[in-house]
Amino acid sequence: MSIGAHILKVITCSTTYRLVQAQFMWKPVTLLLISLVIIPPTYANSNLLNHSQGITTGQSANHHALFSGIANPAMGHLAVRPSERFRLAYFFSLSSATELGQVDNFVDDIDELINILEDSANAGDIPVNETLDRFNLVITQAGQDGYLKTTNGIYLPPFPLYWRPLFLPGTLTFEFNIESQINVSALADELIYDDQKETFSTATSAYLKSGLQTKFAVSYSQSLSQDLFGTKGTQLLVGARLNIYDLELSKQVFQLELLRGQGIEDLIKDEYKNNRIKSTGIGLDFGAIWSAKKYRLGATITNVNAPAFHYGAIGVNCDKYIDASHSQSNCYIANYFSNIKGDIKTHEQHTKNPVITLDGSYFISPKWLVSAAAELSNYDDTVGQENQWVHWSSSYQPNSFWVPSTRVSYRKNLAGSKLSYAGIGLTLGKVVNIDFNFALDDVIVDTDKVPRGIGFALSIEEWF
Repeated sequence: MSIGAHILKVITCSTTYRLVQAQFMWKPVTLLLISLVIIPPTYANSNLLNHSQGITTGQSANHHALFSGIANPAMGHLAVRPSERFRLAYFFSLSSATELGQVDNFVDDIDELINILEDSANAGDIPVNETLDRFNLVITQAGQDGYLKTTNGIYLPPFPLYWRPLFLPGTLTFEFNIESQINVSALADELIYDDQKETFSTATSAYLKSGLQTKFAVSYSQSLSQDLFGTKGTQLLVGARLNIYDLELSKQVFQLELLRGQGIEDLIKDEYKNNRIKSTGIGLDFGAIWSAKKYRLGATITNVNAPAFHYGAIGVNCDKYIDASHSQSNCYIANYFSNIKGDIKTHEQHTKNPVITLDGSYFISPKWLVSAAAELSNYDDTVGQENQWVHWSSSYQPNSFWVPSTRVSYRKNLAGSKLSYAGIGLTLGKVVNIDFNFALDDVIVDTDKVPRGIGFALSIEEWF
């Protein structure tokens, strides 16, 4: 079976994907992202993930790529030819990434556990003690390392839009995108057996955190000076960006024992409506680029003002629910994991902390570019996973319409998952960008090894 088929199996056959699908069934755009991008890496810029060629080349300042201007706000001025007033996207851009925790056969084991919770006869002829030993080990490993995170994003045309107006010396850049991020993990608790009822039970639960972000941004960039220090062809560019975030955050806890015979999609949908929090915030980014004929050096600081957004509370005011309902039971379970075990928080906020990113690019030839970028501190994404990325890439841009442009990359998360990714991208006919990346670490699914993470981006944009 191919890698793509394995990833598809993990997503479509697991309980966690059913949670994801139900979570956003009332959001058509987000569901479109999940359904169109079958095999769905995040950065500290204003977006939840990179888009277009950026999924391979990262945040480096490459004026050939339309979307490179959204990483460093100073880059917009280089994204438009001096003879032009506009540069824009004529078609959509889709990006997606999925990452799995280091737990072999995690999905199959959890499915088996749900089956024996539903009916102890599903354990077969295996002795009770062996079943307890096996699944308590599974539960412990799942609680430590088991997770499934999916991030999806879309830019609709004409964004990003670059405009060099006659009444300003610089360039205005406009962005509008919609992105979602979902993380499903396990809250572990001991599996026990009731000799009198002859049933298995556990408080082990699925923990779902989600964010749906709509962002509109306006940035301005211009060249401050040229031929710096007597060096011909150099210039210093600066830029600033105002981000307006509309962010919906939600947390949910679902006890595995309560999933038997229930309409999980309806349950998820109801719970999401009960505790979602929607708020609007503003983030400020600043950037600078030192540009020369053969190289560029850039620095960006994002979300200087550290805007904060709140999750819906869980595990509180459980008496407001109908007695013995699933909502009330899950509320009590959330209270157990927060106030007794201390594994989660009842009240939580997501803060977009300031992060400084340094990047550099070197033109080996007008067609061949090598670049690198590094984030100088770690930060949490919207679902609480730690990130701090370093990135190396190389791209070749031929003049021929028939010869594809090529990109290769390597990137590593210095925090959180500590995963490393390799990437490759192609531009066909100078307009169609197809980029993939995959984790260099494996996880076992049905006795076969598959990458722990995989990403994909598709965009159609003019070559520059």
